[in-house]
Amino acid sequence: MGFHGYWVLGVVPDEVAAGIADWARRPATAVGELAWWRDRLAARTEWLRRLPDGGARRGADAVVLAEMFVGWRGDGDRAEQARWELLGRLEECAEEERCTIGASRAYPFDALAFALGPEAVERLPGWGGEFVLDAAGVREYRPVVEALLGRPGTEQAGAWLSSMGNEDGAGTVAELFAGPVRVLRAAERAGAGAVGVALEF
Repeated sequence: MGFHGYWVLGVVPDEVAAGIADWARRPATAVGELAWWRDRLAARTEWLRRLPDGGARRGADAVVLAEMFVGWRGDGDRAEQARWELLGRLEECAEEERCTIGASRAYPFDALAFALGPEAVERLPGWGGEFVLDAAGVREYRPVVEALLGRPGTEQAGAWLSSMGNEDGAGTVAELFAGPVRVLRAAERAGAGAVGVALEF
């Protein structure tokens, strides 16, 4: 049995975002985890091995990285309650103000994180794909996210999804790089806040 991972982003009223701004804080372990990731990149270890059929297989460091990504998403009742409350809010969004990215047997944000690398991930809002921005935060982070997601990286993201067993990642990868920018632009135009939520079914 597999699972489906989802990354849901959308526009929310500024007052809603301001009321839960502390939800997606960076954990204390992040500094050490990012340092490990940087060190392994500097050591030029093999992360993903290409397979003859066009897929990819994870190396030992990629296995550790995947487990690290999973740990980035807060657990516990409070985190789950906040996720479902935010998801309910996002269901009220107009289609152009919401983005839902899904992948089988994989977490979509993890593929984006792998493609961007630790320096870029550290500059993204929130942590592990989960964030809450009020209107001021949207104005601050929109150009940052737009610049980071404008870099090459779709091939690496697709390979990561393939290594996790996702068989059709092309549409997912395209939306990973386009969807967050689209949502933040919509929030900025509306003078509203924005959130990102990671879910598993």
